[in-house]
Formats: sequence, structure tokens, C-alpha cells
Amino acid sequence: MKKIFIIIIPIIFLLSSCNEELITIVDEYNSPYDIKAIASNNAVYIDFWSGILASDFVGFNIYAGTSDTFTQPDNAIQNANNAYPTIRRGTHTRTNFIIKVPTTSMTFNNGTLYYLSVTAYGTNELVDKKYIETPISTVCPVIPRPEGTRTGTTLMADTQQVGTIDTALEKVTAGSGWGVQYFGYQTNFNSIVNITNNTDASFDTEAVYAVNGLYVFKQTGGNGLAKIWITSANGYRWAYQADASKWWGI
Repeated sequence: MKKIFIIIIPIIFLLSSCNEELITIVDEYNSPYDIKAIASNNAVYIDFWSGILASDFVGFNIYAGTSDTFTQPDNAIQNANNAYPTIRRGTHTRTNFIIKVPTTSMTFNNGTLYYLSVTAYGTNELVDKKYIETPISTVCPVIPRPEGTRTGTTLMADTQQVGTIDTALEKVTAGSGWGVQYFGYQTNFNSIVNITNNTDASFDTEAVYAVNGLYVFKQTGGNGLAKIWITSANGYRWAYQADASKWWGI
């Protein structure tokens, strides 16, 4: 009996140790990735990918402000119940999210530079803080700007005449003081957000005309940007950034 007793004691201790380890395990989250900021008219959107299979995941915290530095989670936008997360979501597989940033705690004014970020957030009683949040990995600048729709062969962005359409010659010509880049056939007005080639030399005097073609115009020697998406034979959607020098996006 003495020998059996000596053997059982370590086994009980081992099982007890394993049990102690199991109850302290918490889910780990992958941070949102491919984060982009999308400008709109007195509004902004955040575009990102995420895939979290965790039982205690409850949603995303969205951060927005005129500074590019945030304190987690204090600077996150609270939800309608004055709590976190900003946006409630359940456990999900890999998905692309495009979310309009709530204006519950701030407004977004055209022409003002803002910074956005997003984190995954969950609640867990097993950790000291009672919540789990991924670190801020990417902070995106964005400037809201006016946008709208028009018809005709004269391309207007806000009050600026940026170009013309010649359907007979099948070309788009940049207006006086403007250059143009053609981004091909598109099905999404926001498929182009950031303009990486933003020098005057990167813009041409004319481009091929195409229905559902997307064009970006730059003010020659200036910082104005205009985005034109030709949606039909006589209609288009436009956006205008008066000063893109702080963020080359549209």
C-alpha cells in the first residue's frame, strides 16, 4: 500500500497542475489587417480584413481623431450604450469589413485631416483587465471631401472643370491646368483611394474613354485632386479634394 500511495500522489499533483493550466488559457486574436481609410462627404469609412475564431470575441474598436496617437481603449469610439466595442460582431471567418465611422462622439468636416485605426476586442474574466484587445498596428490618414453625381460631357468636380469627354474619338481630355490618370474599368468608386504617383509628370493630357472607367485628375503645379467614375454614356460620379498635400488620397 505504501508504494501505491507514493505513485498516486504525483499523478494527482500532475492532474491538478494540468487543470490549473487549462483554466487560465485565453483566446488570442489576430489583428485586423489591410486597413484603409476611405474619404466621403463629411464622413469617413474604415476598410479592413479580419478573421477571428474566438469564443470571447465581441467586436471591433474604432479609433478616430485629429492626432495619430491613441490610448487603448480610452480613445476608442464608444457604442450607443457608452461602452466598448464600437461595433459589435460575432465570431467570424476571414471577412472584409467596410464600416462607416460613427459620429456619436465627433463630427468629420470636409478638408480636415483625421486619423483612423481599428482593433479586435473581446471580454474575458480570466485576465486582469477583463478584456482582450489587439494592439494598434496601423493608423491611416484621411480627409473628408465633397462628392456627387452629374451628367454631360463636361467633367465637373465640385466647382472645378477638370476635363471633357469626346465619345466620338473615345477619349477623356484633361482641362486647362489639370492632368489625368486612367485606372481602367472599375465596379467600385473607392477602388482607388490613395494616389502613389502624385507628381505632375505622372499625369497625362488625355486618356482613353470608357464607361465604368475611373479617372483621377491632378491640378498642375497644385494640390487639388478630383476623382471621376464614368457610370453611363452621359453620367458620372465625382469627388474633389481641394488640398491633398497632407494626404494624397481622394
